[in-house]
Amino acid sequence: MATNQFVFVNYANDVVISNLLYWQNKIQSYLIEYYDGDATNALRTKFGICMNKSQELLEYASDEPSNFRGVVSDNMLQCGAIIDRRRGEIYLYEGRQEHLLLDILCSAPWNCLPQSIAETKKGAATWLIAEIIQEVISPPNEMSGILKVAAIPAAIEFYSSIGFEENPDGSREMILTREKALQFLEAHQLRWRR
Repeated sequence: MATNQFVFVNYANDVVISNLLYWQNKIQSYLIEYYDGDATNALRTKFGICMNKSQELLEYASDEPSNFRGVVSDNMLQCGAIIDRRRGEIYLYEGRQEHLLLDILCSAPWNCLPQSIAETKKGAATWLIAEIIQEVISPPNEMSGILKVAAIPAAIEFYSSIGFEENPDGSREMILTREKALQFLEAHQLRWRR
C-alpha cells in the first residue's frame, strides 16, 4: 500500500487562504450529500468537529498567518494548524517553561467523512505534527520544551498515539515532552520517509 506524501507549509499565504475557503464550500456540499443538509446531523462526529475547527482555522490563519502550519498534497491543503510559542507554567509547582501550544489542528473535510472518498488523504494530521516537531527542534527555532494541546475528548486517542500524555493537574491539557517528541519523530521518519 502506497503511503501519502505531504509538503510542509509554514505561512498562510493567499493560496492557503484560498484552500481554507474551498474547505468551507466542500463542507456545505458534504453536509448536503452525507448529512441531509442539516448540520445538527453531524454533531459529535469527526466531520462535525472538522466543520467547527475549519472555520476557526480560517479566521486565525487570516489574522495571524505566521502562526499557521499545514501540509499539502496534490496541490491542496490536507491539514492545518495554529501554533503559538509561549512561556508559562506547564506542570503545577515546576515554574515557567518555554513551550509550543498547538492551538488548532484540523484535517481537510474530505479526510473527516465517515468513509473514504477519492480525495481522502490519510495521515495528514500525523505528518503535520511531525513537521511541527521538526521545526521546533531545529536551529534557529530550537526549543528545549514541550508541545501542549487542550485536547477535546474525541482527539485524546489520536494525541496519545503520538506520545502526548494527559497533564496530571487535571486541566484537560495533553503534553508532549521533548523525549517523547523525538521518539515519535524517529518512528515517523522510519515509517513514512524510507
